[in-house]
Amino acid sequence: MEKKKLVTPAPIGAAGDDVTTWALPEGAIARLGRGSIRDMAFSPDGQYFVVASAIGLWLYEFPTLSPITLWDTERGMTNSVTFSPDNRRIVTHTCAGELKIWDFERGICIAEVDDHGRSDISKPVFSQDGQRIASISFSSHGKIYVWCPHTGKQLSETEIRYSYDIHPYRFSPDARLLVGKKSERDSDPESVIIWNVETGERIGCITEYPDEMENLCFSPDGKHLAISSSDGAIWVWDLEKGRLETIHTDYGDARIFPHYSSEGGLIAAAISERRVEVWNIEQNEKLDEFEHRGNNWITCFSSSGKQLAVETRSEIKIWAKAEGPSHALSTLHGHIPTMDTLVFSSDEKTLAAGFWRDNIHLWDLASRRSYRPHNEKLPGTSHNVYRSPSGKIISINQYGDNLNVREVGKSKPLVELTGPEEGLGRAKAYAPTGHRIASADQDDNIHIWECTSSLNDITESESWQKHTTVINDTEFIDRLRFSLNGLAFSPDGKRLASISKSRDCKACLWDVDSGKQIAELALTSSTNYEKDAGIAFSPNGDIIAGGKSGEIVLWDATDGKILMTLPQPEGNQRPITLCFSPCGQYLLSGSWWQPGLQKVPIHLWEVATGKNIATFWGHTTDVQCFAFSQDGTLLVSGGHDGAIYLWDLTPYL
Repeated sequence: MEKKKLVTPAPIGAAGDDVTTWALPEGAIARLGRGSIRDMAFSPDGQYFVVASAIGLWLYEFPTLSPITLWDTERGMTNSVTFSPDNRRIVTHTCAGELKIWDFERGICIAEVDDHGRSDISKPVFSQDGQRIASISFSSHGKIYVWCPHTGKQLSETEIRYSYDIHPYRFSPDARLLVGKKSERDSDPESVIIWNVETGERIGCITEYPDEMENLCFSPDGKHLAISSSDGAIWVWDLEKGRLETIHTDYGDARIFPHYSSEGGLIAAAISERRVEVWNIEQNEKLDEFEHRGNNWITCFSSSGKQLAVETRSEIKIWAKAEGPSHALSTLHGHIPTMDTLVFSSDEKTLAAGFWRDNIHLWDLASRRSYRPHNEKLPGTSHNVYRSPSGKIISINQYGDNLNVREVGKSKPLVELTGPEEGLGRAKAYAPTGHRIASADQDDNIHIWECTSSLNDITESESWQKHTTVINDTEFIDRLRFSLNGLAFSPDGKRLASISKSRDCKACLWDVDSGKQIAELALTSSTNYEKDAGIAFSPNGDIIAGGKSGEIVLWDATDGKILMTLPQPEGNQRPITLCFSPCGQYLLSGSWWQPGLQKVPIHLWEVATGKNIATFWGHTTDVQCFAFSQDGTLLVSGGHDGAIYLWDLTPYL
């Protein structure tokens, strides 16, 4: 079959094949990272692969995985994507509840469903004949919705009665039936129900099924239903005869993703912590296996079953069955998860990012290409990156109850700091002098370690020792391990500022040598305890900035008195990410997303006057971290959307 060229509009601001310039927001120079992965799908003809990301919808040619275009960037946050069986349309759904139908060949939105912001609906699916799109709401006493894929007009809205969410669930190929497991909290003893989509009536139930159901799939003719369980088994039901047909077992502790190919054969991906196995279930034949590391969140087969995509935070492994015994395995890079920290190398040729539940990535800023140092895959949870006084890029990550300190590019830790029995939270701080590290525990106390050798060198564990523990009351830091900027050292490392997201949000200034409180940093208004808060020292250490719900407060770093309060404009009510420019004359604030926003603002403030001199709109959700070039003209921002933007500040300084 000859490949038909897509007639797709070039992304706004695109510069040829340089995807870092595609659909850039105003004021941005480049985008590093293609957005965190939220869903993915193969086209039915096997020629294309699409990724629904937090910044929009990416289209790749298959099997080269060359990027073709980027759609739907106005809001981004594309939660799901589904192809029509004839390959002519796709349907997308965003976290804001927008459901769009696209002409795939022309790359244009042909219908936008007026769903009144139903963000709680499931992934929309096409019927086998391509004439219906169906979805179910997740709320109790939910509804099944059916739309016309040509006009977006709602064809039906049917209520199905159940007391709690159903999971897992699956529509039949013709979208006339819905099968799902009800929550065990429901008083009705029937747990796996078959509903009629048009009437909402229960027309059957499955009485014999695994206790821990994970995934469901129908055969193409709708006559069989395969159910995978958490104990590594697949149960196959004959729906016409209403009986359990067979149970396939012995897949260990792997997560099983069953799939009926378009020819009707049952295959599956068995995914464990380090390996993916592809099986022909009916013939009990292992087709292939390949290495896989990290938690798997999203997995999809092509309709033919000849391709499999497995997402692992910052990469997608794609397996393809070839003729005969040979198979192909490729990796799609570029989509990255949420990052906690960003830092430039001393020569500013490299940018390092520390991620949530993933490894460190480095970008060569000249080529804008990313790589892992020595392809290392480090253990632990979140990795925070800093630059030491000697110019080394340092990573600090929590591993069990301890902190590991590494020089990026070296696999063995330089230092292993023993944590408290209570366990450590995510709030961390690294002194600019390089000789102190702070981290909060789950009881809200702050633990501080100190290097007793040269201030400019991190050497052996023996040169580090526990310096002090700041004993807090239960109001400090983040008991839920979700405070991103709750601790900050002064430039000389002698003072430490902390801010909580507790019910009675508090901020304090501490003397590190004595572990005593210098001052409580006054806040002008109360804040909801669900709102995070951020804190930062100015480069010369004379000002502390704290951001919380509705305002930014500037304090005198000597006595804690309020110098200025910056009320926040509409759309920036949670300015929790803060960073001073190297000269100290400017302050950057990044906000969390709030309902009604298409993009999240970054504000540039003049410290002396409190004037907002520039605002940048780029990230589709929470702004997590900043980094400045040494001359202050280049800003780098990282977001929860898996995107890193480079901004030219020269026109505003």
